[in-house]
Amino acid sequence: MQALRQIVNVKNHSLNIVLPNDFAADKVEVIVLSVDEQPIKKSAISNLRGKLNLTTDQYNDFQKYVNDSRNEWDRNI
Repeated sequence: MQALRQIVNVKNHSLNIVLPNDFAADKVEVIVLSVDEQPIKKSAISNLRGKLNLTTDQYNDFQKYVNDSRNEWDRNI
């Protein structure tokens, strides 16, 4: 399945979507969502540091899970 995300301007209650040449599809689904005009303020990742309040064992288990999950992507299937 191919996916394409575009933000386009609406003029006279209509819009025009131009697909790239390499987008090969005979039938597509179009979902229209309004875009908020206000930019979303992204907070720094560092603000999350220490928020989980994990014990040492919980932290070690979590780190092992993260490493195992990452390693799954590196293995040959």
